[in-house]
Amino acid sequence: MLQASLHQAGPIPLALDLRCANGELLALVGPSGSGKTSVLRALAGLLTVSSGRISLGDELWFDSERSIAVPAERRGVGMVFQHYALFPHLSALDNVSLAIPSDSGASSKTARREQALKLLADMQLDGLAARRPEQLSGGQRQRVALARALARRPKLLLLDEAFSAVDQPTRYALWEELVKLRERLTLPIIMVTHDLREARMLADRLCILEAGEALQDGPPEQLLARPRNARVAALVGLRDIHRGIFRKTSGGALLQWGEDEAAPQLQIVDKGRIEDGTPVRWVISGEFIQCHTAAPAAAVVNLVPAELIELRSLGETSTLKLAVQGSAKAHVHLDIGTRQLRQSGWRVGQVLLLELDPSGIHVMPVRS
Repeated sequence: MLQASLHQAGPIPLALDLRCANGELLALVGPSGSGKTSVLRALAGLLTVSSGRISLGDELWFDSERSIAVPAERRGVGMVFQHYALFPHLSALDNVSLAIPSDSGASSKTARREQALKLLADMQLDGLAARRPEQLSGGQRQRVALARALARRPKLLLLDEAFSAVDQPTRYALWEELVKLRERLTLPIIMVTHDLREARMLADRLCILEAGEALQDGPPEQLLARPRNARVAALVGLRDIHRGIFRKTSGGALLQWGEDEAAPQLQIVDKGRIEDGTPVRWVISGEFIQCHTAAPAAAVVNLVPAELIELRSLGETSTLKLAVQGSAKAHVHLDIGTRQLRQSGWRVGQVLLLELDPSGIHVMPVRS
């Protein structure tokens, strides 16, 4: 398992502890300037932080208190950069061959060539070994970069926006290659990405960074359903961060949706952590919201009328924007299949009934 504690005040502020088990993929997500790439550079040995510790299994790579700093070339780290960083004057084969360490068993030039050819074949680059980077497509260059990173037989693989410089179909193909790669290798993989969809699809865990600080760490579904605060909710792409007031009742707890007297009162699960009358922020993932044209025959809780004020169709997915009645400025965005929308017959101006599952309502403290 990789374990790292990285701390410094500047010039690049960092204050985080992270871990990544063998066979696990951890995605670092956050806005530009949040320190994501600096974390990768520190792990690879390309950046020395003022205080911290980095270890992989029994190997200690960095310890500021003991003045230990193993150089990058001795850490056994494979790194794939956003813009490939291939040698432009060398062929794909030579780019990969040069990365094979001398102690890998491939001591002769022929053995290194055979090993490099196998790595290129694993990346579906058969027949392209003699081409230089300028003769390859973006996706092919990225595969060469990945083969070169694997040529080092890394103990840790780092991906720095590795798929962002290619078109969407190529990105899907590279995602598939990464999934196949994870089936063969059991090493920690840390990926930096701005693409939340990419992170949610590929990562076992997300670490949300801002200004060098880890705001929350956990499985994607956990961060989406239960973000620690409103800032984390925004950074994981939740569009609707609602205001409310928490109310204690004899039978449990209610959440007032907004500050208006006529605002809907929602039944929620009381975890015993919030006092009566506390202003809060809250979120609910779309999977916990169901739309009805008319009231269901069976009794349900949290049935709230909302006017459909906007419809947008983007290929297979359509987005609905609804204005909640009785709560000023409260809006709900829902993504549904475009075919489902056509079958529903819903139209702008129509009032629908939103059913909110109490178990999906997540209340957060208000940050000062």
